[in-house]
Amino acid sequence: MAAENAVLSQREIDALLNADGNQAEPDTLAAAPQQARKEAGRRIKPYDFRHPEKLSKEQIRGLQIIQQSVAGSLAASFSGRLRAPVEARLSALERGIYEEYVTQIGTSSIVAIIDMNPLEGYAVAAFGLDVAFGIIDRLLGGKGKRSNRAMDRDLTDIEVALIRHIGMDIARSLVEPWQRVTELIPDVTEIAAGPQVMHAIPPTEFVITAWYEIRFAEQTGGISLCFPLTVLEQILPKLTGQSMFENRPNRSVHEEARVKSEQLLPMNVLMRAMLGSTRVDAGDIANLQPGDVIVLEREVDEPLRVLIGNCERFAGFAGTHGRKLALQLSGVVDDDGWVNPFEASAHG
Repeated sequence: MAAENAVLSQREIDALLNADGNQAEPDTLAAAPQQARKEAGRRIKPYDFRHPEKLSKEQIRGLQIIQQSVAGSLAASFSGRLRAPVEARLSALERGIYEEYVTQIGTSSIVAIIDMNPLEGYAVAAFGLDVAFGIIDRLLGGKGKRSNRAMDRDLTDIEVALIRHIGMDIARSLVEPWQRVTELIPDVTEIAAGPQVMHAIPPTEFVITAWYEIRFAEQTGGISLCFPLTVLEQILPKLTGQSMFENRPNRSVHEEARVKSEQLLPMNVLMRAMLGSTRVDAGDIANLQPGDVIVLEREVDEPLRVLIGNCERFAGFAGTHGRKLALQLSGVVDDDGWVNPFEASAHG
């Protein structure tokens, strides 16, 4: 018990330190500076406890590929909306917390809350007032240039409605790129000015933010898309390299399926049979009387042309079916206006 409570005196401590220094082997002393230099050359990355690593490098890379495709969709969507060329590119993909993101976008910005249906949770899109007023000016017939005087006032109801369309364009730009990992039906649930939508995502939530650079009408602006970890966790297993390539959307297949679906929808089509055509002077038309004969530019034995909408598609002969007029189809009209009988078309 006494041995455990014994305390060394300062003299005994100094003696032990001197003994260790004197008894050190020369090889050990020579290796110490070399080991120190080796340790100094190592790159030590400090661990950030405020921003812990939530996603692997492979998952970050997969998300970057998706968001680069979103940039192309944004450019195409805005070009169609503004009827003018628009360029968009992904400038950065950052990790952080939602509170820091809100601080970065500032108060002079428009924020759109996007419901990531069928995923559970919301994403946030933000763009500056310079981008908003530039797009509004273009939509209302202007050249799309921003006005510094316009940025010092509140938005009107008409401008808020137009900005909602911009938010929907951003949301729809996610659909095709995100098909690699999931089918999205995004919708804009709220539009606000500045950081008034802190309730959408908890302030301390880990988020991935994609920053985009938009160019149109000789000006440059920025758009950001913020995705919380609660949304990304639902697609993390599909963000690997193999899954990204296996689930790569096939544009031609989806487009073909969409066209076939639209063709199968019930719809009414105007169908007309044209007896023939001719040219008559206006004076002769004004003087027409009962019993007058108008000679058409078509032979008696020549089949009538059948128009589907305004296009000639079929040929046939007039007749009756019971007590009603009828038309018996005999052939198909090709792009050059020639009639191909059904038998010849089947054999061809």
